[in-house]
Amino acid sequence: MLHTLRRTTALLAVLLGATALVFAGGSGEDEAAPAPAQGDTAQQATPTEQVLRIGIAQEPANLNSILMTGIYAEALAGNLYDTLVSLKEDSANPQPLLAESWDISDDGLTYTFNLRDDVLFHNGEAFSAEDVKFTFDQILDEANASPSAEFFQQIDEVVVVDEYTVRFDLSSPYAALILALGNPTAGIIPKDTVEETGMDAFDRNPVGTGPYQFVEWVPDDRVVLEKNADYFITEPALDRVVFRPIPQPETMAAELLAGGIHIAPNIMPQDIDRIDGRDNLRIEVEPGLSNRYLGFSDAEMPFADPRFRKAVYHMVDFDAMVEGIWGDSAQRAYSWIPPNTLGGETAELERAALSYNPDQAQQLIDELRADGVLEEGFSFTIYSVQDPARSRVAQAVATALRDYNIDAAVETPEWGTLLPMLEEGVPMYAMGWGSVPDPDRWTYRIFHSTSNRNFSRVDDPEIDALLEEGRRVTDNDKRRQIYHDVMMKLVAEEYVHIPLVWLNTIVGVNESVQDFKASPQNYFHLVTEERNVSLQ
Repeated sequence: MLHTLRRTTALLAVLLGATALVFAGGSGEDEAAPAPAQGDTAQQATPTEQVLRIGIAQEPANLNSILMTGIYAEALAGNLYDTLVSLKEDSANPQPLLAESWDISDDGLTYTFNLRDDVLFHNGEAFSAEDVKFTFDQILDEANASPSAEFFQQIDEVVVVDEYTVRFDLSSPYAALILALGNPTAGIIPKDTVEETGMDAFDRNPVGTGPYQFVEWVPDDRVVLEKNADYFITEPALDRVVFRPIPQPETMAAELLAGGIHIAPNIMPQDIDRIDGRDNLRIEVEPGLSNRYLGFSDAEMPFADPRFRKAVYHMVDFDAMVEGIWGDSAQRAYSWIPPNTLGGETAELERAALSYNPDQAQQLIDELRADGVLEEGFSFTIYSVQDPARSRVAQAVATALRDYNIDAAVETPEWGTLLPMLEEGVPMYAMGWGSVPDPDRWTYRIFHSTSNRNFSRVDDPEIDALLEEGRRVTDNDKRRQIYHDVMMKLVAEEYVHIPLVWLNTIVGVNESVQDFKASPQNYFHLVTEERNVSLQ
């Protein structure tokens, strides 16, 4: 028997613990609304149109939900696609979206979803259970190499029960499944359209059921969406949304101050006061679900030797670095699992963190050289995304290494270039991650030997076994111990990564923007169950 949402939530508690366009700002009447940005030159918006411009830190690699790679696509994807459940209002408590209700069997092996019967894709196709099955079959098809596949490995089969009922049969219980189903990378795609156009064509011409539909993508300039007037929750208030890639945070802040964009994520601490001091601007702060860390290759010497990693930990004053770069906009991290999340306890990990100790660093470097692990004058490259904060981390580490006769260069390629390099493996890198508040999403994809986000190329059978068990176990106390053991080995004993900070989400917003709320993952939720972002 299908349960109500209240019953479903109780069960979860046990398991979880485009054509060319130009865009003018706002209604055209508010002096506080941004002026048209350069590059929006093809057609002027009419004075009554609501056109929202949002800065994004990097251009997405693609907009196909099942092939998405990284936060930059996910940040806007929730406006193009809908998922079975929604995490937009509360990232820890799924609400109905394409699924009106769902039932989980007592043994945790069968999930049955009742689907809405009033949903259309942007091209007019009717949404049904066939589209749900097709989406997850494509995710799990090895030929597609979907980055999301590892989150759904427990699915044996997706069965169409009838036109608006779909069943997921699992091989083993999977505590994080419902949260995984609410991530934008599980956005439902239209079976008939993809089969007709092919997956490659769909990458740059996406079709979903979301509140906004794809119009245009001008590389390195903008991605444009326009409202889906037939959206099943409500008609979106905005006519169009323009996402502009602006990699430099100082440029992002300047664009907000000058009126080039309405919403500016990734605001740096030094820009908060001057933005918040403007009558027409505001700062929104949300406790975040994003981290920053320094990673080492676990497959290449000398980086795979824990002594080298400990030496780096000792040769850099990471506490001072964190304070100098992020100030009050972040808190020091000691674990890979977010605070207030199952398994996110940090007291023991904090005690295991290494202090700034140049003498101890020199002793470890001398040992590595004596053992032939590290050559005198060794050189390599530290990689980072085009983010000043992470670049500063890489530069600080490179500077410290030179004091020990290790020549480290720093490179910051654009994301589309850097991602395949990271997947192939680099010696050392300064990166970040963001996800939902379940420990599986923060560990399996980062440390399991089969994951394409295991940039450190950790290949440890013990860790693999623990992470696999963490997915099967539904007892929260047992899960907590599993993830504690994973963190202790990787972060407090082997130092595969040096966790740096948990970031607050800090977003600058023009006062003409109504009903917008910053997201812990830095997503842009423009239409939710409770909100409909507009311009006044």
